[in-house]
Amino acid sequence: MISDVDHSVAEKRNRNVREDDIAMSCRVRLARNLAGERFPDWATEADRGRVFAAVSDALRVERPQVRVALIDGFDEQERDVLCESHLISKDLLGRPTGGGVAFESDKAYCVMINEEDHLRIQGFTHGLDMQKAWRTADELDTALEKHLKFAWSPQLGYLTACPSNVGTGLRAGAMLHLMGLRLLGEIEPVIRGLERMRLLVRGVCGEGSEAAGQIYQISNMDTLGTDESFIVSRIQRICAEVVRQEHNARVRLIRESPLVLVDCLARSLSVLQNARLLSTSEALEFLSAIRLGAALKLCTRLSVSDVDDMILVMQPGHLQKWHGVTMTSEERDEQRAFLLRGQMNGIRLKCGAVKAGR
Repeated sequence: MISDVDHSVAEKRNRNVREDDIAMSCRVRLARNLAGERFPDWATEADRGRVFAAVSDALRVERPQVRVALIDGFDEQERDVLCESHLISKDLLGRPTGGGVAFESDKAYCVMINEEDHLRIQGFTHGLDMQKAWRTADELDTALEKHLKFAWSPQLGYLTACPSNVGTGLRAGAMLHLMGLRLLGEIEPVIRGLERMRLLVRGVCGEGSEAAGQIYQISNMDTLGTDESFIVSRIQRICAEVVRQEHNARVRLIRESPLVLVDCLARSLSVLQNARLLSTSEALEFLSAIRLGAALKLCTRLSVSDVDDMILVMQPGHLQKWHGVTMTSEERDEQRAFLLRGQMNGIRLKCGAVKAGR
């Protein structure tokens, strides 16, 4: 059983967990369309080409350092890398000719062109600084509006292809790692509570995806009848409360269920250090547990940012780019296991802080 001394050491470690260890990133997205142009799903190839040219010209004036390119200009691996980095959506990959993307090297913002709407302007930040993400997107939106006339109604606000985005066209969300709530069996009530507040709760890959690795995207559902600052502040406040609940869950996990925590970490580390085949979803589940261990300072020589890098590089597009070759699914599973065995070599659990019975 865990001793009194072990409790104090473990809880001190948990108190030192940064908000960023739970709130992985946040994004604010603004949906905009050009006045007088058909929405992308109803547009002809010539229509989409005209929109792409107009948006490209405006971006190059306001952001001369930006890279603007058609999706067709990227090979399959590059497209996967963009999608896995959350710069573009899977929906954009399946769009007809004319879909494009614009971003800078630091990837603080990205613009999807001719996705569901003509523009999807996105601002990104690490952690839970949603105001910064909003400022990034809003500044670019204002700059582009000097050159582009957006479809707008005095009664409704910005007009969008999907009615759910009409109004502000704003979607604000955070990506949260909620492994502690999952291990305590409390994640479902939290999700139900968020949904009752008319929030969207999705998996790491966005709409329709499951929360692999207990990583959830939480964002607003309503965009009509309120202003942008209210939406951003509300989502920031609610996500901060979920972060607080996750932090408390980790404290209680150490106090009340240390065996559950240590067993989860030990099993995950053992698989990552010994597996010869690992699918993307399997690797993400095990890395998620190790990410929790790293946040609690229970893994030697391993930081949360190290695990985040592994989560990214083990995904199919990044993995193939790393090796410079196209692989079959089984080859990727083999190389993924090989990569993670190397990364986990020599990592040990510090179970002195959370002693389990032997």
